[in-house]
Amino acid sequence: MFLEFRNIEEDKEWDLLTHSLPTYSFLNSSARYNYEKSIGRVVYRYGIYSNNTFLGIITASVGHSKLFGNFLECKHSPMICGSKIQYWEQILSFLKDLAKKNSCFLLRFSPLYKENDLLVEFYKKNGFKLAPTHNVDALISQHIDLTKDLEELKREMNKTKRNLLNRLLKDEDVRVEIFNDDSKFDLFENLHEQTVKLKGYTDKPTALLLKELLFQVKNNMCYFLVGYYKEQPIGVWQCTHYGDNLHLYQAATDTEFRDKNINITYLLFWESLKLGKNLGCKTLDLFGGVVPKGYENRKHPWSGVGAFKESLGGQKVTYLHSRDYPLKRVKYTIYYLYSWLRTILKGHTIKW
Repeated sequence: MFLEFRNIEEDKEWDLLTHSLPTYSFLNSSARYNYEKSIGRVVYRYGIYSNNTFLGIITASVGHSKLFGNFLECKHSPMICGSKIQYWEQILSFLKDLAKKNSCFLLRFSPLYKENDLLVEFYKKNGFKLAPTHNVDALISQHIDLTKDLEELKREMNKTKRNLLNRLLKDEDVRVEIFNDDSKFDLFENLHEQTVKLKGYTDKPTALLLKELLFQVKNNMCYFLVGYYKEQPIGVWQCTHYGDNLHLYQAATDTEFRDKNINITYLLFWESLKLGKNLGCKTLDLFGGVVPKGYENRKHPWSGVGAFKESLGGQKVTYLHSRDYPLKRVKYTIYYLYSWLRTILKGHTIKW
């Protein structure tokens, strides 16, 4: 049975196809695709068909390493229904040709499957390698089930966090407002740069992040939840709505208020739950920053943020580790050793 790979040109058609799948994220969205095109990235999106029956999607982009050159990365894809080993063989063949066309030294798969024995068998059969990176792009995340009622979700929170939330709900000096436009871009930029400076982590330039969020605004996907203390904005959660999911994509706070014991974050979380339910979402995805199972009590760069997200309740969701298909084996071997060492020295693990 042969597969057909169709380049889907219409954004609305693409998003409807993607939403018909059991699992997807905003990284598969038209907004993300158009943003990446706007910054000069080579990007692809294909619908997978068999006898005119839609089976799944491929979203892919050409990345570049200064040391090693181009690579083709499929973030949160390929995703396919009715999985058969023959399907995966044809997907690999199609993407190998695409990668070679772009002079790539590796091809990376990162589909959103928690378990898939057939896919793992396919990986082994075709010589895929576990990618020498930590769990980027929320392949390990904390999901909150928005089909539950709010009081049940509150009971799932850690007792201490629940008590902090209850205090905030009674505090007349704090409140949260929700914005669905770009009116809070300046505020977000200020708080985001404060947070990056305080935590010392590497993030994409704020200007690029705002450009991406502008595409989300145009697609009615972007929500800013702004927390106020005595009418002063002190924290913001930026949530992205896509299909059945509300993703917590970015969060930032005014560093001046970190020492004032005003835990606005818990009120922002509560309002995110309400927003997700009002939008008809099934899941609030806290979108990464969670340590792999078994590493909860070990030293890890994400120990603090991971513990915080898990304290909010819900369930830790772990998708299959990204897999690499080496196209230039000598170069990939050098890359693998370099990337593995770099990841380990940063305190992360490549195993989950």
